[in-house]
Amino acid sequence: MGPLNNLITSAQVLLDGGFDVDAFLAWRELAYMCLLGLLGPMHYYTKTFAQFTRHPDERGLLAGGGLLTAAREHIVKTVTDPAENTYAHGSLPHGRFKPWLLRQKKWHPLTTLRENQSA
Repeated sequence: MGPLNNLITSAQVLLDGGFDVDAFLAWRELAYMCLLGLLGPMHYYTKTFAQFTRHPDERGLLAGGGLLTAAREHIVKTVTDPAENTYAHGSLPHGRFKPWLLRQKKWHPLTTLRENQSA
């Protein structure tokens, strides 16, 4: 949660200290990579963050900071509420969150890929 908290704080500092395009672009890249690692590329917050921060302006920064806060709350709820803690490979023990990058991967042999291409 440390990286998310730092990115949320950084967004507030950028808003309070005067908007800087270069700082925004660096912040946006770090925040997007953080969301990708935690929630994955197809998660609502990741996709919406990419849309709302497309243009480097204060509105994008404000929206992006809000989405990071929502993602943090989602992760906290996943950890604290067993009903929210479901994954494709079964539930995790109560109090645990499994980042998307650490998910169990299902590898297919190359023959499967070749068969799908020829079909």
